[in-house]
Amino acid sequence: MDREEKVPQYRTIKRLQKNYLVRCGESLSNIVPGAGIKPASAIRRIEHEIKVQRQRLGQLTQEELSSQMEATSQKKVKNVQELGNKKAELVERIKQLEKQLLEYELL
Repeated sequence: MDREEKVPQYRTIKRLQKNYLVRCGESLSNIVPGAGIKPASAIRRIEHEIKVQRQRLGQLTQEELSSQMEATSQKKVKNVQELGNKKAELVERIKQLEKQLLEYELL
């Protein structure tokens, strides 16, 4: 109690949400668990990012297939390999996002 009395009152006011003010002596991150993002908002953001990544994956697949059909020179073969690498990275990123989405949905 002595420590709270030494701290000026204006320094103990913290904003919880847009319209909620709370008077506390320590940081809200120690009091309220979580990242401060509403789970529904986080789920929506992750779903949108998964959608964008899947669209990009579809574009890369189209580019890869068209490059394979036209692959006659050495330069185009390297391009196909680069597209394959980018595709693998995107697939891995999508898996990570889906795993993160599942964690948020289980909260």
